[in-house]
Amino acid sequence: MAQELKVIADFYDFMLWLIHHTEKFPRHHRYSLGTSMESHLQTILALLLRAKYSREKVKILDEANIELEVLRFQLRLAKDLKALSVKSHGYGTKLALSIGSQIGGWQKKKVIDDRQREK
Repeated sequence: MAQELKVIADFYDFMLWLIHHTEKFPRHHRYSLGTSMESHLQTILALLLRAKYSREKVKILDEANIELEVLRFQLRLAKDLKALSVKSHGYGTKLALSIGSQIGGWQKKKVIDDRQREK
């Protein structure tokens, strides 16, 4: 099996970590906030995979960044509602920022590659 892109592998690990945490949310948050967070995770994964194979990478990665930003706010909300510990929130935020940086780097690389091809 070919090695996956680092951003996709890191996101998958983040997704797995966060789903384990949303399963432990109190019932009244698990089926609203937890389900919404899991939906955003699935959307981001789909966008990253789509970008991997698409020629329209920058546009798709912009969408992934927006979804990731929504997820960051949901992490904050989970912490404020005490469904997620402060320690877990800090760790999750750190992972999300790292993934966001990788997505931004992927976008910049694509833009630079496109400019070099035009010359």
